[in-house]
Amino acid sequence: REVRKIKDDLRQQFGYALEEDYAYLKSEKDKVFVVNKDFGKVDTSKLIIDRVGLYFAEIKPNQVRLSKEGTQLLVQEAIKNKKELKNCIELTNEEVLEYFQGLDLKKDLGEKNYLVILKYGHDVLGCAQYKDGTILNFLTKIHRGEIII
Repeated sequence: REVRKIKDDLRQQFGYALEEDYAYLKSEKDKVFVVNKDFGKVDTSKLIIDRVGLYFAEIKPNQVRLSKEGTQLLVQEAIKNKKELKNCIELTNEEVLEYFQGLDLKKDLGEKNYLVILKYGHDVLGCAQYKDGTILNFLTKIHRGEIII
C-alpha cells in the first residue's frame, strides 16, 4: 500500500511514477531506497550491509520529495518510456550558479506551492520546493560548489 501511495503522489506531483519493477525499502527516518527486485536472490549472509539501494526520496506528510539521484532516475525512465513530466523548470546559467552555491532562487511560477524538477539543458539537477515566489534549495552541502564546469 505504501508503494502505491508513493507512486500516486509522484504521478500527482510530476505526472509520472517509476514503472520499472523495483523493490522499495523505507528507513526509520522515512527515507525511501529503491533496489532491483533481483537483489533478493543475492546471498548476503557473509556481507556486512549498511544500506541497500539508491536513495530515492523522503516521505513528507503531503508529498514525496525526490533525492537528486531519485529525480535523475525518474526523468531518465520517463524519457526512456516517452512520458511527459510536469513541473519541470529550466534554469538559466546564472540560476544554476546560484543554486550550486546553496542559494534559494527567486522565480515567479505562480501562487501555489509545489515540488519542481530542476533542469539545465539535458542535465537534471534535482528536486526542490517552490513556495511564495522562491525555489527553496535542498541541495546537500556535499554537492555544492562555486566552480561549475
